[in-house]
Amino acid sequence: MLESNQGNEWVTSSRDLSVSIAGLDGVGKTAIVNKLLSDEVTETYSTYGINQEIVKVNGLNLGLTDLGGKEPFRNSLWQSYISRSDALIYVVDATKEEKIDESKQWFVRALKWIKKESPVLVLINTWDQPINEEVIKSINEIFQSSTEEHTIDFLSISPITGKNLNKTVDWLANTIISSLISAGITVDYFVAYIKTEQGMVEARIRTADDKVLDKGLFPVIRYKFASGDESVLEYMRIGGRQVITAADSQTSCWLVTTKSEEFKGTNLLMKLLTEFIKEIHGLRVKKGTNLSESDLTSYLVKYMIDNQTFWSETQQPMFEITVIDE
Repeated sequence: MLESNQGNEWVTSSRDLSVSIAGLDGVGKTAIVNKLLSDEVTETYSTYGINQEIVKVNGLNLGLTDLGGKEPFRNSLWQSYISRSDALIYVVDATKEEKIDESKQWFVRALKWIKKESPVLVLINTWDQPINEEVIKSINEIFQSSTEEHTIDFLSISPITGKNLNKTVDWLANTIISSLISAGITVDYFVAYIKTEQGMVEARIRTADDKVLDKGLFPVIRYKFASGDESVLEYMRIGGRQVITAADSQTSCWLVTTKSEEFKGTNLLMKLLTEFIKEIHGLRVKKGTNLSESDLTSYLVKYMIDNQTFWSETQQPMFEITVIDE
């Protein structure tokens, strides 16, 4: 499968994972979304219907759907959106104890609609008020008792000060990686060919026990670059593996998955690879003609290994980088 486009506009979905944000009216859903987007405290109003935003986390675009909390919207919209979501964030207002029971009732409904494999996060909004820890603990226990089928995470948060905002972003990022790993998707081999002032740099990352470098793949994995402002995205299946390549005129990279009887997560993997190309392009723009092997080494270790972009926590990827003759 070959997809290309002009002007480095990659042919991929504008949103790769969808996250529904639900809760009763006035609990702070929109304020939390706004804080995630701009890190600013803004005046908000009751959401009429839905409010959709895109947040970029770990190279993927997360579609956040802020669901209106008034009862007519709960009855008419929630099931449709939550049932199609890849994750659920449910917001509870800790300052309104009289609403906790009603909130739990709708949380129970939401758990029936969300896919069983989808992660769930309950955000307890304190509005930066001095809420007793026993109240927070009680809310945890009330909502934790709602199900035995889902794993539920809890965070207390304040959209005013940004308390635990970073942990919420981390949870979203971990959700992405978990989605790949839970689907049984791991990567055995990644290679990138990048033009630098010192020549062509070849960077390889692979698992210690990979058997991907068999003769059948040698003719396939080679560097190939796009022409001019064009971009290239290719996908193929070889011997039970997904093989994906992406390239612009300066960078060409390949990704090979572990052998599997099922082919899952293709769009996620393609998106991660195209985002890698964009990130290298951005690094090149920042460094200009001075992009070096050292720059790439630092970046690749951080982006591809330390951030666990492709590798499960049980894998120990090995990294090699060399300058090669074109």
